Amino acid sequence: MKSRFSKIVILVFLVANLGMAEYIKKDNAVYYKDEIWQSDEKKVNDADFKTFVELNKIYGKDSKNVFYEDRKLENADVKTFQVIGEVNGKDKKYIYNYDEKMEINPKDFKLYKNKDKLLYFRNNGKLYIGGSFLEVEYVQDLDSFEAIDEGYSKDKYNIYYAGTPIYDVDKSTFQIIMPDYYAKDKNNVYRGYDKIKDANPDTIKILNQVYLKDDKNVFLNFGQKIENVDVAAFQAIEGNVAYGKDKNNVYYLGEKIKGADAKSFEVILEPSDLIQMYSKDKNSVFIGGLKIKEADLKTFERLSGTTYYSKDKNNLYYQEVKIDKIDNKNLKILYSDGIDLVKNGNKIFSEGKKLNIKNPKTFEIISNEYNSVPSLIYGKDDKNVYAITRFDEVYSSKIIKNADVNSFEIMKNNMYTKDKNNIYFTRNDVVKLEGADKDSFVIQENDNDFSYDKNNVYFMGKKINGINSNEFRIIDLNNKNESFYFLTDNKNLYKLITIFDEDSGKIVKTKLVTIENSKVDTKSFEVINKNFDTYYRDKNSVYYYDADFGKELKKLEAADSNSFISLEADFGKDDRNVYYNGNKLEGVNSDGLEILDENTIIFKNKSNVYFLKAKNEEKKYKFIPLNFDSSSFKPVHKRSGYFKDKNGIYYFDYSNLEKLDTEKTEDIQNKLFFKIEGVDVPTFRELQFGYSKDRNRVYCKNKEVKGADAESFVIFYADEGVVVKDKNRTYENNCEW
Repeated sequence: MKSRFSKIVILVFLVANLGMAEYIKKDNAVYYKDEIWQSDEKKVNDADFKTFVELNKIYGKDSKNVFYEDRKLENADVKTFQVIGEVNGKDKKYIYNYDEKMEINPKDFKLYKNKDKLLYFRNNGKLYIGGSFLEVEYVQDLDSFEAIDEGYSKDKYNIYYAGTPIYDVDKSTFQIIMPDYYAKDKNNVYRGYDKIKDANPDTIKILNQVYLKDDKNVFLNFGQKIENVDVAAFQAIEGNVAYGKDKNNVYYLGEKIKGADAKSFEVILEPSDLIQMYSKDKNSVFIGGLKIKEADLKTFERLSGTTYYSKDKNNLYYQEVKIDKIDNKNLKILYSDGIDLVKNGNKIFSEGKKLNIKNPKTFEIISNEYNSVPSLIYGKDDKNVYAITRFDEVYSSKIIKNADVNSFEIMKNNMYTKDKNNIYFTRNDVVKLEGADKDSFVIQENDNDFSYDKNNVYFMGKKINGINSNEFRIIDLNNKNESFYFLTDNKNLYKLITIFDEDSGKIVKTKLVTIENSKVDTKSFEVINKNFDTYYRDKNSVYYYDADFGKELKKLEAADSNSFISLEADFGKDDRNVYYNGNKLEGVNSDGLEILDENTIIFKNKSNVYFLKAKNEEKKYKFIPLNFDSSSFKPVHKRSGYFKDKNGIYYFDYSNLEKLDTEKTEDIQNKLFFKIEGVDVPTFRELQFGYSKDRNRVYCKNKEVKGADAESFVIFYADEGVVVKDKNRTYENNCEW
């Protein structure tokens, strides 16, 4: 029950708070405020007050620069920059997703929009989902691609939902019957790309996002049938899409509500409600599909401003549970912004659980001007200060030991607090920062687990011995196979290793290790790409950190620091050379480098296609050129068992990798890549489980499935499992084995 409610709350919260950000012009300066994620207004440095204009909730510009939130959007062209979606922008050279950018190919760039919503965009022969740089993998023909609405799209071969093909659809009769949700053709009804089994497209009626029915059945949105329902009488109930009823029964998400009277049933609505989960009939009160057993119908009411609290003349309730006898004279909502704290008589509750407050009579919330919806709140009574958050998976309270009640205050970052004597850090525990100097104390802006003063550096409230706070910087958190930070001060580069208790999230141990490499310039040392955090550089050199083996920072002697970029799958390159796992690949030029398969390591440059395999445990690598056309060679889909070039389609047999003799160059091509003879390349599409097809034939791996009808051949999931069939027969699903 609770988890289902929580999902609804989170969804509504996110939707309701879209747009709770803005640019503010005041005092001859520009500020950016995000009430959800920011603790306070941040000054937009370098913004010109007179010419600055807000473009949307994350982009702004003045006469010289474009800004993303409070920062300059580097290299953006102010004259041509325009907003093309909620989180996307575009200028003459780049398309932007938040502050990430992708260079535009003007010969192959196209936007697919619906009003102001960017649904998809095309660039360099690839299709991406709007609002992200996530590539759509399964669209077969980009030249004929059309976005129908936010969910559905099509090309000349297929209908798609969220970029995934709808198999076995009749294109000529396909129509959307509820935008973004439901569609049908002459044979089937669809929710997204899923068929609603047994739904009759001729008689289907969409009641709302949750319920639909035909002449024989009532369905939930993903095809579940509601059993023993009066189909003709069934209707959706206004006020909440989760409720429906027939002449005899009431349903919540398709489940019958025991004891509910259909004739008198109604949703309880309040003007300020975001979530209408409460309902009633002539006899009872309900939340979701559960009866609030002891609720008095006449006096029952929502506790206004809270999500799950309610009351009647007798009791206080949390969800469907009675938690206390009501004390109306001493009933008070203490906090209701993300976390609901309710005082009833001499008890204080959070999420329906009684908090351990020593003196509830004097208890009050400590106001916090810096965070509008915190996951952590503070309160105090006459003697103690309390931190209230999700300790041990449930909201509970902890006394901040020895905190001074009168001088206690919340700092700009909600996890840090102070009084006249001390500074405290609170997350999974409350920690006093030993020896912290309040006058020089600073919370690290890019990672607030760190803080420092003139004497010390702290991590999650614990002092780090051995590092100087002078010129302290966080370089990177590397979490590939271990959890550590690269840190620097004015003298050295360090690795801070952190070990946490998996259950409590508390620090078990920290260890600071000095990197013994005197040639590293600590002032300029940085991670090259935070998304692929294995390569680093300073003003002079490039370095590789091997998290798998030596766990040492290795200098790449031949690498050019200025042109070096870090790529996926432990690849890197500069303007001349290619590197893999910190090793230079001799004879491989970086011009046109593209990683085609991250797992087996297939890559190419302008000259060749290569297969890369570890030669031995000493991490020496062997790369073998393959006889493909490099300019046109690529996977059929992003994660594919098939590759193609201008000469044909090739099946890549992963099962042969382990028995491969990499000493024989000819062995690679012959035993891994199998050309499909006679394939129609333009119409070829990969299916699932090793199957593929073109307009003429069906293939299992690289072999034709004799007698299969290509037009009707489909693979889909049914109640009995995976079904492989065409109009003539059903096949065993045994291709991938």
